[in-house]
Amino acid sequence: MEFQIGDAVATPRGNGYINDIIGDQVVVDLIDGDDHREIFSKEDIAPWPE
Repeated sequence: MEFQIGDAVATPRGNGYINDIIGDQVVVDLIDGDDHREIFSKEDIAPWPE
């Protein structure tokens, strides 16, 4: 799947929104629990239905 900045995604560390895409890495602003930003590979995330 082709992700875009602002897409809602599910990650191994919770749900969030894509902040940036750098090559195969995706920067996600997590919204579950403590709000923070983490980097994941594209294979580790999935679309999150809103």
